[in-house]
Amino acid sequence: MRVPRTPAVTFFPFKREFSGYGLRPFSNDLLAALAVALMTIPQSIAYSLLAGLPPTAGLFSAIFGTIFTAGLGSSRHLISGPSTGVAILIQTSIAGILYDYYGSIGGVAREELVIHILGQIVLLAGLIQIGAAFFNVSKLLQFVSRPVMLGYFMGIMVAIIVNQLYYFCGVPSQGPAISQLFKAWQLLVHWHLFDWKTLLVGISTMAFLLLLRRKNQSRMLPDSLITLVVASLAVYGVGYWLQEPITPTLTEFGLTSSPIPSLTLPLLDFRLINKIFPAATAIAFLSILEVFSISRNFAARSGQQVQVNQDVFGLGSSNFILSFLIGAMPASGSATRTTVNYNAKAQTRLAAIMGGVFIAVIVAVGWPLVQHIPLASLAALLIATAPVLIDFKEVKLSIRTTREDSWVFFLTFASCLIFSLDIAFFIGIVISIGTYLRRSSIPHLVEYGFNSKGRLMTISTREDVHRKVRIIGIAGDLYFASADVFQTALQSVAADPNVRAIVLRLNNVYHMDASMCLAIQGFNERLLSSNRRFVISGLTEEVWHVFHRAGLVKEIGLDNLYFTDESNPQFSTWKACLHAQELIHRDLRNYTQTT
Repeated sequence: MRVPRTPAVTFFPFKREFSGYGLRPFSNDLLAALAVALMTIPQSIAYSLLAGLPPTAGLFSAIFGTIFTAGLGSSRHLISGPSTGVAILIQTSIAGILYDYYGSIGGVAREELVIHILGQIVLLAGLIQIGAAFFNVSKLLQFVSRPVMLGYFMGIMVAIIVNQLYYFCGVPSQGPAISQLFKAWQLLVHWHLFDWKTLLVGISTMAFLLLLRRKNQSRMLPDSLITLVVASLAVYGVGYWLQEPITPTLTEFGLTSSPIPSLTLPLLDFRLINKIFPAATAIAFLSILEVFSISRNFAARSGQQVQVNQDVFGLGSSNFILSFLIGAMPASGSATRTTVNYNAKAQTRLAAIMGGVFIAVIVAVGWPLVQHIPLASLAALLIATAPVLIDFKEVKLSIRTTREDSWVFFLTFASCLIFSLDIAFFIGIVISIGTYLRRSSIPHLVEYGFNSKGRLMTISTREDVHRKVRIIGIAGDLYFASADVFQTALQSVAADPNVRAIVLRLNNVYHMDASMCLAIQGFNERLLSSNRRFVISGLTEEVWHVFHRAGLVKEIGLDNLYFTDESNPQFSTWKACLHAQELIHRDLRNYTQTT
């Protein structure tokens, strides 16, 4: 059975989707777009705060990222734009770059440098994603295990809470601490700097939001937007009555009178590439992982067939376009907004495209009101939303399933607390790939024997076996990491002086590399040098071609190689054993004649 080829990336994925599009699907898309827009606006502003950027950064990403990812992707329901994971990565990455390389720069020059670094990260991340789509690099994501992703998102959740507690408590940041543990310790040490009015605003906002979510179980109302409106009105009213501001608001970010983006020509700054490459790569692949998991999840619900590479291409294209806008965050997938879009019965990608347009219109009209949003209220919104990143049932399952999965989860989580998040991302990937290689490098070795009825049966490792012909079965992908285990196992069998021939059964082997071929060649030479025989059964067509190209057919001998028979898998091993016994008898006759 052939595995279907991955469809090619196209620039016009939507050309067949709108055939038969009518008024009813349009009305569903329109209502879904409005619901998504009302949820996106407060989230985008909050993610901008989380990334340490002006509020427009997340809004630009929500508008243009949503439109172009939907237009050039394959999913009908995916909503992209700013996300929590990408926002916290942006914040920690830029803070680390500034701390390591540009510590002496301050004031307006520092703010301009932040925007420049951000633009370079967005451009490089977009180019990486477009390249991943065309070269099918996104298939590497299958090697990132679920415990790694759960541990990483658990670390992101802690990072969000720790960073936002500074705004929540009204404590000025104590500098760019890369370690989340150290940043949490700094907050505890400076508890005496807590601003109790700001803390009261944060607690009140949190209580109102949780109460509203409890009453709004269907999530038909934009609870985040309602909470920010109520908090802003309350803080403005109390401040007006007291004749003084009671807590910092978004005016601290120096909002402009109009949210119209400024354009620039995105050119890579080669002086920055070595500094931003790890962060841009981590952001690019984290975004791919988020889009991959979200689009596949909702495709399974709706029955749609999605193309991962097409979605990655749409995401990369939107980030490349966002690099033309000064101060825009990179786009990624949003699980919460995609859920709203799906639950609102969106029919096509037009819902996401119209949602981006609605965001632009609403922001243009209500922009003067944004400056009154309290920072503590935005922090409360992010802290309350952070646990949504984690499915705690999955965490419990991963910890309890195997000890190895448990260690992978905790090591990834600990990396996020100790190191910067971009470094922790790569540590998690290395742990995941290392775990896979460790498991796959140990081939499944079984010894067989024929019973009285002539049927092949496994022999217990505790049983003392002293046969002239030993049958060793091996399964799995045989490559360089398996060579040592393979050689050690066969040498332990060959150490038995009673053994005159070994039959290697390869029925369940389909892939083999040069290292394994060399190991088989060397073992065959050692057996021949001690006047013993080596026969191979169960050869698949794939392994036969490898043997032929490597010259093993000539080395071992065509008479000593037996193809597998799918209708009777044991037949080739039976024939190989008969042939091995004939070779033993022939050698014995030759030895008798010569002596």
